Amino acid sequence: MKNTFAGTHLDFIGFSTSIACAIHCALLPFLISALPFLGLGFLDNPWIEYSIILLSLFLAIYALSHGYLRHHKKKLPILIVSLGFLIIAFGLIGGPEELEFIITPFGAVMVGIAHYVNWSYIRKSETEFPDCKNHSQ
Repeated sequence: MKNTFAGTHLDFIGFSTSIACAIHCALLPFLISALPFLGLGFLDNPWIEYSIILLSLFLAIYALSHGYLRHHKKKLPILIVSLGFLIIAFGLIGGPEELEFIITPFGAVMVGIAHYVNWSYIRKSETEFPDCKNHSQ
């Protein structure tokens, strides 16, 4: 169905993971002391966080480039996702450590917004391709 956002669409997956990332980044500082007791201490490992961010970046590049090249030729989603990942990088590397739990989720929300904007442009697009499930009847 053309108007649904859920399903196997890459922007839905990207949006969902970005929002989950924002929630994770906002809540982890409060839950960090309980993680070892829950057997989830590995979540505090920076490489887990970097791996998830890298996976999100590849997903965003693939999903947004697909939408741009095949459906709408609008740069706004690419600009928003770029700003989102720059904010995430600033929060992790250059920003004040005590504000990371605010800065990084804000960047993740920006990435989610980019996926939503890309999806809405694709939905409004008249172009149909066999590999795009969002255009099936």
